[in-house]
Amino acid sequence: MRCQKSKRVCPGYRDAFELKLRDESKATKKKHNRRLNQTQPPVPHRVVNQTHVYTDSFLDPALFYSEGASASRISHSRNSSSSSNSSQDSFRSAEEDSPSSLFASYSHHLTIRGHMTTPIIQQAACYFLANFVLVPKAGTMRGYLDFVLPLLRQSNPSQGLLLAFSAVSLAALGTRPNSKALLPKADLWYLNALKAINSSLRDPSMASSDSTLASVMLMASFEQLTPSTLKIGGYASHIDGAVAVIKSRGNDPQKWQSKLARDIFIAVRAHTTIHCIANSKALDPAVDWMVVEADDPVVQTFATVNFKMAALRADTDKTTTLKTRSHENIEKVTKLLQRAQALDQEYVDWIKALPACWEIKTTAWIDGAAKDLSSSLVHPGRVDAYGELWMAYKYNIVRSCRLFIYTTILRCVAWLENPGDYRLTREYTTASRICRQLVEEIVASVPYFFGWNSENDGAMKASANFACGTSDDATVKPVTGVFVMWPLFAAAASDFASPSQRIFLRGRLKYVAQIMGINQALILSEIPLMHPSLYIMRERANIKPQSCESDDLKTTHTKDVPTATTPLTSATPQQQNGWIPRTFGFGEKGFLQNAVAMKHHMTRYFEGYELTGF
Repeated sequence: MRCQKSKRVCPGYRDAFELKLRDESKATKKKHNRRLNQTQPPVPHRVVNQTHVYTDSFLDPALFYSEGASASRISHSRNSSSSSNSSQDSFRSAEEDSPSSLFASYSHHLTIRGHMTTPIIQQAACYFLANFVLVPKAGTMRGYLDFVLPLLRQSNPSQGLLLAFSAVSLAALGTRPNSKALLPKADLWYLNALKAINSSLRDPSMASSDSTLASVMLMASFEQLTPSTLKIGGYASHIDGAVAVIKSRGNDPQKWQSKLARDIFIAVRAHTTIHCIANSKALDPAVDWMVVEADDPVVQTFATVNFKMAALRADTDKTTTLKTRSHENIEKVTKLLQRAQALDQEYVDWIKALPACWEIKTTAWIDGAAKDLSSSLVHPGRVDAYGELWMAYKYNIVRSCRLFIYTTILRCVAWLENPGDYRLTREYTTASRICRQLVEEIVASVPYFFGWNSENDGAMKASANFACGTSDDATVKPVTGVFVMWPLFAAAASDFASPSQRIFLRGRLKYVAQIMGINQALILSEIPLMHPSLYIMRERANIKPQSCESDDLKTTHTKDVPTATTPLTSATPQQQNGWIPRTFGFGEKGFLQNAVAMKHHMTRYFEGYELTGF
């Protein structure tokens, strides 16, 4: 009709074959692979960092393997078919989820550069960097795990560091609510990292290196993230291991001169100090913990006072459990009481000496009762904002330490007043007033950590600079859960927290575990501690505390999966049945006592698992 109107000769319809839409992707892909086979030799381990496929060399999966393994897997990938565009295809079986088989898919992406699917290890690395690694900026901002970045960007990073980084990255991604299928994969990488770190510890040139120390700290972060069958034992083992590496390096200041070494030392010192305070342990006296001084005097004074806090907590358990009321023991308890009061004043002086930028601002007041305090982001009362995330963290550590200082004071008073009522003393009245205020301040800081009303109030947005992503990202990062979980526990377990505050704080701990993926918080939420009352009851009864040996750690898996039982013992791998502990301490036999046995048990454990989702 158009031809008739325009007075033209109609040529007719196009040929039907020409109207078909052809899918040329497979043919183009084959031509591309054929061209690469003809022009590019296999990329060996020593020069794989020269590839232009990845922006940063430490994200290149070929670095995880030896030269022969890399070459063979890259060669194999050129003859393999393309993978699915769905990330679910990455989880076909337990055997395919091993680190060695993962590389086949990675090298496939090295070859087919235009493929849209990102390897899961790269997704995990970006997620970990964007949610857990803080990079310091000019001014007051502090870093967190930032020492890993320069080590990973080295021309030849250690295999232990690369494996540890991949393990903790997969664990971070896998602890998200809909990503649990990644956890067995993370465990397999964890085991390979243990083996590589053990090999480094046997090498005198590597045993006390920055890479080895950083690897151990990454393994400690792994234990914070993943649900451990050994409860908090795995995390403690790695912290003790990091201290052992520092001891092997020595207290010579010349060995800690580089900025990287100083950053790692300060990070280990911070983790170890908080761990010792929480567990009533003194820091290892064989280490000169002041051999490295922080550039910021605020941080240095904070660390010094925390050393005294760890020593106080350790001495409290030794002193208030004395059974005989001799003149000598009374003097010991009295001196401990005076020491605790002096230490509390040091924390108060530290707060008073803070610069103006550390000022706390009250941005809101919540009236009325929340519908469900266990899931609420705020508790009725005031809401505080801070200059940045690190400030809020340090404030809460000080508050938590002061709560335990008054626990020490009241334990001493109860020991001296026994069998009288310690709650009728002047010290209890003072402790009640101050501790209620400390708990209230921790509660008021919680909305800041969880980004409450941050879209409407810029002051409520936790200021931080992450290693990946944009600095103006409004989402709440899981690292805030790492910073806030111990203060949440310390306040929730205090005798001076109100019932509503206790429900709110324990609810936040469960949120940190279930939503943010920091499973150590779940362990803290289930500890039935009330301080100081529980300590005082135990000490007045003259009963020595015993470790729990209940069978509540037994877990039964789904149908067609072997039942695994986890006894709470220190048995060797050969003595364990089913699941075996991921972590072994730095004992006479080294970091990993029996890697072969562990791999054998892991293989048996994962038989029958179907990893079918992400």
